[in-house]
Amino acid sequence: MSHSSAAVAQLVCKKKTTGYFKLVLAVSAASIKLGGMETPLTSALGDSVRGMQISASEDKGNCLACHKIPQLSDQPDHGNLGPSLDGVGMRYNEAQLRQMIVDPSSFFPDTVMPRYHSTEGFSRVSTQFDGKTILSAQDVEDVVAFLKTLR
Repeated sequence: MSHSSAAVAQLVCKKKTTGYFKLVLAVSAASIKLGGMETPLTSALGDSVRGMQISASEDKGNCLACHKIPQLSDQPDHGNLGPSLDGVGMRYNEAQLRQMIVDPSSFFPDTVMPRYHSTEGFSRVSTQFDGKTILSAQDVEDVVAFLKTLR
């Protein structure tokens, strides 16, 4: 996926019944960070079935809290704060998906999505979670494998 240097990031607020969210209409070449994180975080391949479970789990990824995932229509309470993840595997490559999970603000500076594989930038962290990442390296690779299936 290549972007011309003339591409401009445009963020538009759309009013919704549950509040506001930012819809990314275009992303500047500079914000793509050279294509994302090319190197996997583990030597083991990601497991898309496990990634689907992590995405739906309230105790792990909890992607459904903010995103609609039509492929998980059997799960309740899809969010609408973030964009639908339908087709995300066609819009972004593996390295970009990995980067979005590890540090989504590198693509979308104003996002409220947390860095899932970081221990920095959080406030008021409970002692039991201090110094721990939300997702392990293998969890990230599993979620990336699942997101790649969303076509």
